[in-house]
Amino acid sequence: MKKRLLAVVCAALMVFCVGCGAANGGGSTAATGDPAGQVEGPEGVLSDIVDQIYAIKDPTIGVGTIPIELSDADAVKMFTGLDSADGIKEAVASEAMISAQAYSLVLVRLESADDAATVAADMEAGIDPRKWVCVEADDLQVVACGDVVMLIMVSSELSDSVTSQEIVDAFREVCGGTLSVE
Repeated sequence: MKKRLLAVVCAALMVFCVGCGAANGGGSTAATGDPAGQVEGPEGVLSDIVDQIYAIKDPTIGVGTIPIELSDADAVKMFTGLDSADGIKEAVASEAMISAQAYSLVLVRLESADDAATVAADMEAGIDPRKWVCVEADDLQVVACGDVVMLIMVSSELSDSVTSQEIVDAFREVCGGTLSVE
């Protein structure tokens, strides 16, 4: 008897929640194909998106990709430039394995694509291009595609190997040719 009652209550809650979601538009506009033309972000795990970018433009330096622990405020600040992980679902960083090479590619997936422009501006304003102490990234861009914001910073000394524009162009290709924030 208790199991049936529990099943009925669960089913009623599911119907209620689905109904509320439909009344509110069903979630983010990027996921629903907003007629206003909002760009959808690339699907999949962020580390796989980094691999897709590198398949298009290999930075030709040794890099490693790691997840950013969102509960670690210092790591969030160091890699993204953001003061908190509020509104972030997932983040990864791909950095040079040799710390004397200033190279950092960061992808952040947001809870809402509506926040992409604000988060991109906050990342650009908050990131420290001298975080490596002895080298500096002087070629920096922050762009977005739907709910995914990308920060790329690299030293112009590596321009024979990779530039921020080459990585932005590869990200644009992964996103189907269109970025929502440039």
